[in-house]
Amino acid sequence: MKWFSFSILLLSVGVSTGFSVRGDKAQTDIHRRSFLTGAALVAAVLPASAAETRQGIEVTPFNGLIFNYRNSESGFGLDSSTLDEPSVPFMEFGERLQKGEVTFVEFMAPDGDAAYVTFKGTETDPSPKPIRIGEGYPTEQHDGWSSPAFVVRAVKNCGVPYKFTVPALAKYQ
Repeated sequence: MKWFSFSILLLSVGVSTGFSVRGDKAQTDIHRRSFLTGAALVAAVLPASAAETRQGIEVTPFNGLIFNYRNSESGFGLDSSTLDEPSVPFMEFGERLQKGEVTFVEFMAPDGDAAYVTFKGTETDPSPKPIRIGEGYPTEQHDGWSSPAFVVRAVKNCGVPYKFTVPALAKYQ
């Protein structure tokens, strides 16, 4: 990571001063060489850092931030061992959401830290009951990147109906 930071520094110095028009040709040539060295180091470091995988997906500079929302080693997300009810892992929920197998999602207010999904029926279970989304589900961290709002957005983008329920008021329907 230190080499990457150093190469970015060289790259920025080269960009800011290497192509400026000044009378000092020797200094300009040094900055151009700095730019080319920094560009070569960035090109060499980026493919090496892409070899890391998280949850079976290769991490690239373009998708690296999403793992903060999917309970990577950073400690975000729900731990299913703390639940006292059946649950489905968040990754499985996401896969089935993309396949169009989700019919409804209910988020519990205020932040949506608990969510229940209803999947499409099968021949063996024509009307499945809602099940809690468990392991890896993002929990709200008001001072961080983890939030169920990303799940709400994904559900909305897939056109799946959803609602927020206040548990204390649900019995007064």
